[in-house]
Amino acid sequence: MLFSKTPKRDYFNPSNTHKPWFRERQHLPKHRNHTLFILVSILCFLLGVVVSPLSHAESGELIMQGEDGGATPAFLHSTDVDLQVNGMIAHVTYSQSFINNSDEWKHGVYTFPLNENAAINSMEMLIGDRVIRGKIKRKTEAKKAFDEAKKAGKRASLTQQQRPNLFTQHLANIAPGEKITVTLQYIQQVNYDNGEFSFHLPTTLTPRYIPGIPVKKLSDTAFSSHAHTSDSVAINHKVLSTYNESPRKSNTGKESHTVKHSDETKNKSEQEPQHLSHDSERLSDSNTFISGWALPTNEVRDADKITPFMLPNQFASSTNQLSFSATIHAGVPLDSINSSSHQLNWHAIENAQYQYRAWIDSKQVTMDKDVWLHWRPSSNATPQAAYFAENIDSDHYALVMLTPPQVNPDDLQDFPRDVTFIIDTSGSMGGRPIEDAKAALKLAVGRLDSKDRFNIVAFNSNYTKLFSQPTNTKPHNIKTALSFISELHANGGTEMAAALNEALSAQPKENYVKQVVFITDGAVGNETALFSLIQQKLGSARLFTVGIGSAPNSYFMTRAAQFGRGSYVFIDNQNNIQKEMQRLFTKLESPVLSNLSLTLPKDMRHSNKVEVYPKRLPDLYAGEPLLINLKASDLASVAYGDGNDKNEQTADNSLILSGTLTDKHGNIHQWQRSIQAQYSLDEHNNNAGDYPANAKPSHSTQNKGIATAWARKKIAALMDEKALGRDEEEVKNEIVNVAIPHNLITAYTSFVAIEEVVSRPQSSNVQSQNIMNLMPQGTQMRAVSYPQTSAGITFYLAIGVISLIVLLLFHSKELQRFLLKHCRVLKKDERVTQHV
Repeated sequence: MLFSKTPKRDYFNPSNTHKPWFRERQHLPKHRNHTLFILVSILCFLLGVVVSPLSHAESGELIMQGEDGGATPAFLHSTDVDLQVNGMIAHVTYSQSFINNSDEWKHGVYTFPLNENAAINSMEMLIGDRVIRGKIKRKTEAKKAFDEAKKAGKRASLTQQQRPNLFTQHLANIAPGEKITVTLQYIQQVNYDNGEFSFHLPTTLTPRYIPGIPVKKLSDTAFSSHAHTSDSVAINHKVLSTYNESPRKSNTGKESHTVKHSDETKNKSEQEPQHLSHDSERLSDSNTFISGWALPTNEVRDADKITPFMLPNQFASSTNQLSFSATIHAGVPLDSINSSSHQLNWHAIENAQYQYRAWIDSKQVTMDKDVWLHWRPSSNATPQAAYFAENIDSDHYALVMLTPPQVNPDDLQDFPRDVTFIIDTSGSMGGRPIEDAKAALKLAVGRLDSKDRFNIVAFNSNYTKLFSQPTNTKPHNIKTALSFISELHANGGTEMAAALNEALSAQPKENYVKQVVFITDGAVGNETALFSLIQQKLGSARLFTVGIGSAPNSYFMTRAAQFGRGSYVFIDNQNNIQKEMQRLFTKLESPVLSNLSLTLPKDMRHSNKVEVYPKRLPDLYAGEPLLINLKASDLASVAYGDGNDKNEQTADNSLILSGTLTDKHGNIHQWQRSIQAQYSLDEHNNNAGDYPANAKPSHSTQNKGIATAWARKKIAALMDEKALGRDEEEVKNEIVNVAIPHNLITAYTSFVAIEEVVSRPQSSNVQSQNIMNLMPQGTQMRAVSYPQTSAGITFYLAIGVISLIVLLLFHSKELQRFLLKHCRVLKKDERVTQHV
């Protein structure tokens, strides 16, 4: 209190205003001269109008749709898939047929997806009745051989890997009207989860977001012909819509910029529709051929190789058709075979025990959504452990499946959870994907327990948090969250890094289990940088991924969950949202089976030439088995002793998985699962399984592919080491040393097939052609903004408008006086007029 007594006068709010003895001179406001400010504002505005056309070669939009978007494609493409499943290994024959539907010689480039676990170990090219077998070579050697054959006029094909789930097929010298078929054979491990087997076949891809700054100016590349429609490329405005991205930061924090199509260009394309220029897709046979719609950047150096041109679904009737059939040697009786993505027929094969035939209902289907095949054994025949082996020379390869014991979650310790949901609202999620993502997120929020805390992070070019920090699950917070989710819309870029960093950096409450649930289509090109971020920021958290859309980036989704020590699910159909989210909830709400350890058989323990993948055992969740790929050298003949002590002999020959569980009282329980290793080449010893007493184990005579599956897992582990900072040259040498003996395509090896005879006369013209993928079903076709190297018209217009607003604010008082003065003059004139 300032005074002990109430003062007679309030010194801060006086009741009487002191009047001076003399009249103060009023100071007239000085005239403010803003001429210079006005000139600068006008100059900024005019600069945007003048400079923007000059920077067209540096900024604009790349067109996902190529020249064939409005006509019959020059290359017609179809794919035939024959699947043979034996136990846990799928043998796939993948035949791509291409027909040159033009009257010119053609080179073709086709970028296509496969499962991230696909191990391509064979390639051949069929022309008429002539078969040319492909050879595995180092990537540079294969490319050099292909280029020489291409220049010489020989028919040739080259298959390269761009990502573990993305490959490129190059074709050279295809005659007018000619058909060429490239057949790939690959091995893929079958997934097993919650008592159900599954096989995933990608058919198309969601266009990937490319962060970073271009490594060179657009005007120095052939991409300049794509910069704007006024030069050579007109957008089919009925099919493409603008991909609205604001200036953004890249996924690693570095700035890059994008601009939207200018209104002038949009109006021109709408008023003057024209055929797309040959420059967009058909360039002369030179090094300037454009293989994709994106520019290479400092973060995605191969951006042009992973962004193939896309074809709207309305043209699907003439190209990109798929036929699919499968034969499943299950080894156990099956209750069902189904597909969540396509109509499927199936039946048991007569006179063949536990063998089944399945095929897609239609003869051919459109390649605009992935194929998911599921089969479930009878309830009394579900395997708990299995050992599949293959012996090559003196090397023993094995694929081992061990399933943890089934437990009742109510009997186990239940910790409160601190859950952060990340939802992707970028442009690639437009259409059905964003609606499915919102539905999945609402289910997850509604499932939270009263003791949990939660938060939501929504991102596109930037990210937004629902709450400043995780909050409780009281009804008003849940209601706020559901309202927030309903208002989400898809647009902008896919800047994952900042959102991931925010979610992973948040500190959980003491004694709370931290979980991050990431809902996205994974459509990014800088996967490696994001894996590194997850590894660095994860701490004690667990990252779970939910794949959304008809063609998500499954490589990113599965690897992100692997680095995040979590799990993943895919929602490929809106009818499966409830089912797949229930699978995820079961894992989120179940305790982790921890402290896992693997004990190898005695003969392997004493060998220093045993390689096991994964090297670090992952956490296991309810219903998840542990799949182990191993190689043991020099075990062609194993002595098991004289048989005097069979129990000791069996124990020494067992492969044992051990772990711990904590009950609701805090007591720790030990558990283990084991299976005997099988070294013999005899049919009945090559596959063994621990099944219920009334079920017969699998006795498949075909065990080829176990060695290839092991090699693929080793290569994947080496690539993960590279992502975490290991020297690339070391990784490259190790991968090549594995890939060449096993005949595998990798990031550093490729298949090349060359016909020896010259087919195309040197006098004949030849043009290169991109063979496009179909846009995924339910995803919107759009044009994609790419990074620019200078500010565009929007930037200058914005400065001009802001300057004018500031100028008006500066003059606000003068403006009031001016209006008041003129208002008085008008009233005076009006009175004079009335008087007269």
